[in-house]
Amino acid sequence: MNTIVTRFSLADSRLASVPSSAVHAPSVMPVDGESNTSNTEGDTGTISTLSTLARQLSEAAERAKARDTHKDGRDTLAAEAYLANKAQSDSEGAELLARARQATCFIDGADSNPFKGLARDQLNLIAHDEGGSFTINERCAAWKELQASAASGTANTADVSASGREIMVSRLFLGIEPPVAKAPMTMLNMSQSAYDFLTRDDRELLSQMYAYAQEQGADLRNVDNVAGLLADYRHHNDGRQLLNANNGKGYDLEGYMVTVDFQAEDAATASRILNGTAINSTLIDRGFLRHFLDPGYGALQNTSDLAFLEQMVIKFSAEGTTQTSLDRKFASYKSISINDNVVVTTHKNVKLPPFKAHVTNVDGVWTLTEEGKAAGYVLDKATGRLIEPAARPDDQAPATFGRESPNHTVMDYSADRPDQPGTRWLMPGNLFKLMRNFMS
Repeated sequence: MNTIVTRFSLADSRLASVPSSAVHAPSVMPVDGESNTSNTEGDTGTISTLSTLARQLSEAAERAKARDTHKDGRDTLAAEAYLANKAQSDSEGAELLARARQATCFIDGADSNPFKGLARDQLNLIAHDEGGSFTINERCAAWKELQASAASGTANTADVSASGREIMVSRLFLGIEPPVAKAPMTMLNMSQSAYDFLTRDDRELLSQMYAYAQEQGADLRNVDNVAGLLADYRHHNDGRQLLNANNGKGYDLEGYMVTVDFQAEDAATASRILNGTAINSTLIDRGFLRHFLDPGYGALQNTSDLAFLEQMVIKFSAEGTTQTSLDRKFASYKSISINDNVVVTTHKNVKLPPFKAHVTNVDGVWTLTEEGKAAGYVLDKATGRLIEPAARPDDQAPATFGRESPNHTVMDYSADRPDQPGTRWLMPGNLFKLMRNFMS
């Protein structure tokens, strides 16, 4: 999602703790260390499966339990435990490889699904597990079996949270949920999907939103819109890398200062959210709400009716019981272009001072102006080149694009420098031109 903005937001808040219910207590098959097989009673009948899979499911269940208590969901197998079971691990290698190959062949349409017939909660564990026990193709195969069971009517309709999670993963991650990516945005991850930066709490809350919206018959694109805004906020390091369009440095092509705002109805909605009591207990990140509902940040991103966001703030707060149903207008989703949804005000009383050149050229002869001299520039008479003033001690070396600086953030390359205005790579007067190009 593109954003044209002009100064840092120093907001530093985190999403309140969200009760996790993405994976309910699973029916994990018992592990029998003495036998090669174990039986389990799934939703579709009794099936036989290898004890290796049972062990993997058990480990996945432990990781799911850790996620429910907001612990790190990575595989917690210690080195000592691995060494103690190395012989058994070596013997399991062949069957693990065989199942992984079968899953790959299944995805390619050349074999059956190795997880066909597993219980739904076990399929959920495999599809959502990030501990490394299952390959991407195995997780995808489990996901496809989940979809197949839902289509055939064997899904557990009581598992509303799991259903919401499946919707979230399908719509935002195309069926395979990736691990949480680390902000801030850098030159190496700027093209990565912003959804990858959604935290575990974000994903759990969005899962509940999708389940609620589906239950209410709302168009799920309303939730997609909230997810996109929150993802963009996370990708930009909780908004710290975004600039505010109302910071006094936005100008139109004639040099007049401009500011932006929400349309009147959305401005009233934003005010109700920010000044209401639900914001004090909502599970939606309050830092995100304050950031996006500041028109300097949100007006150039908003392409929908803010009323849906308001209802989500209330629903997932201590006041949620007061909202028994969603407004029927959300049964459809109306996208509004930014050009039609932003209010731009031109301030005729504030104008950029006229630009004063550092050099002039008359009949092919370059001459250093008084402004150039005052700024410390020197004209090389032999070559006619303008030499910049020597760097001051407090100046920082400019950041470099490329592999040698992978940890530099995007803002490192656009940070305000102490140079004179004539030497900056982006003039303030060009900002609104970019804004207008963005909106057209």
